[in-house]
Amino acid sequence: MYSHRLLRISALRPRLQLPNSYLQQQRLSSSLGRVSFSMQQARSRRTFGTSVAPGQQSLGDGSAAGKKSAASESSQPASPGSTKRSLTFAIGGILALVGVTGYTLLRQPGSMPVEVVTQSTPTPSSTQAALESVATKRSDALKKLDGLTTKERREEAARLGLLTAEEVDAVLHAKENSWYIEPVAGGSRLRVDTNQVSSNDPIEDYLAWTTLASNATNRHMFSVFDGHAGYMCAEQLATRMGPMLDKSLEVIAQLADFKKGAKKPVFEVDDKVLVRTIRQIEREAGLNWDHVPLALTATFINMDYELVTGALAEFRKQQQLMRMDDLLGPAVSGSCGLVAVVDTEAKEIVVANTGDSRALLGVRLKNGTWKAVRLSQDQTADNANELARMAREHPGENAVIHRGRVLGGLMPTRAFGDCRYKWPLEAQQDLFPVLYSRGHRYATTPPNYVTPPYVTARPVIVKHALSEEDKFIVIASDGLYDQLSDAEVIGSVSQWYEAHNQKSGSASTLTTEDDNAATHLIRAALSTNHSGGRSDKFIQRLLAIPPPYSRRYRDDISVTIVTLNAE
Repeated sequence: MYSHRLLRISALRPRLQLPNSYLQQQRLSSSLGRVSFSMQQARSRRTFGTSVAPGQQSLGDGSAAGKKSAASESSQPASPGSTKRSLTFAIGGILALVGVTGYTLLRQPGSMPVEVVTQSTPTPSSTQAALESVATKRSDALKKLDGLTTKERREEAARLGLLTAEEVDAVLHAKENSWYIEPVAGGSRLRVDTNQVSSNDPIEDYLAWTTLASNATNRHMFSVFDGHAGYMCAEQLATRMGPMLDKSLEVIAQLADFKKGAKKPVFEVDDKVLVRTIRQIEREAGLNWDHVPLALTATFINMDYELVTGALAEFRKQQQLMRMDDLLGPAVSGSCGLVAVVDTEAKEIVVANTGDSRALLGVRLKNGTWKAVRLSQDQTADNANELARMAREHPGENAVIHRGRVLGGLMPTRAFGDCRYKWPLEAQQDLFPVLYSRGHRYATTPPNYVTPPYVTARPVIVKHALSEEDKFIVIASDGLYDQLSDAEVIGSVSQWYEAHNQKSGSASTLTTEDDNAATHLIRAALSTNHSGGRSDKFIQRLLAIPPPYSRRYRDDISVTIVTLNAE
């Protein structure tokens, strides 16, 4: 159904035009001065509460319990407020900082031409020198921090030298990208800005985007996958979610036509599980769902089934030790996942979220003020609906949420992979010792493991009808929200929006330091302390602390900003 080709895109140029299907995974590593491409892995998480804004339809997760929870949601604006794959840095990790943004998979429906226009130039020598200086400073800092106690390390980190403004700029611009998506008839133009700044070595998040084939070129998928306990689950999600979502939409359309009297569709063998999932969701939900929410729910459930249950069955069938890592590695690791489908022709956005990444809508009111509206719900123990669901599904198990985590271990209550919270105990006892001996250190059974599964990948869906007041969407991993409240995020991006969307002939002279909206936001996040104070010294110090110790101060941050009706 699709033709494929790979395109490598050089560093960060602000007007990369990608009118058709597009999927990018940023993968960076280096070894002995040679650039290779590695994947991402794992980390711990912090969480926040959630609410649903006026004009939104919270569809819950489509289950009977989900419908009850959705009906009780408050309709109001959001309140303000590892296992590592081996990676060796030669010359102190210089190449991992340089803006080599990796591979881009262009997915082209049928024979539709893919048109790509880039404006890329080699990394300036001054930027290269700044990145070399950062690598040297971090290498020196690592030597000072190694071998210290936690208290000594905290004190030593406070004494580390700051990065210069030029060095901070070099790090912030290393992995940024921007482009426009031109519409077909009936749609509207979008601008997309993305960036990632790592704390882990290498970064553990994935960003993926594509134009869905099911609706010409006016329906677009934007997503963030935040892995934990290894890179392999997030890797699979980033590469397979788009094609599976397209297939779900196709199947749903065929089933709908059949209900209207069309010829009974004949599905391929590989699609039968997906078809069964779609029909089961329709029966459970008891709702006449639109195609996109139904497709997203089915895709999330089916994707997790393939990664966790299907892979287990396949391995038991083959019994080939050489395939154990490839088949079961994605099941042992885990990932949160947030997917937003923006339809510029239907003027709506549908967000499916599993875990604690978050989507926000920037709304400019008629009086000129800005409002932050959540388009997703965090699924953690801080979410009262999730606490109630877990208690309902595991009655009498007082340890199901312990110390704010599932069985005392996992922060998100919904996630892909994480077979240690899903597989039957017999399967874990059979396979975990072997997996653990092969380096999968999260192949261990949690305490109080009585009634699995404890974690689901079934998403919570929020559907929002876009209006003229809706200006941009922010999609980000939780590392961003560790640093900024919802209101602070929208306030920062609104500054960038006002500066870059001034009417021709306006007397206003608003400017921003960064042309890329995601870079502008990440700079603000890392320049702000937890008391809300802002200073350039904060980001200069945070970016000077080397991994793995930087993880005590900041998380990986991955951001996609979609500007609606872009000028």
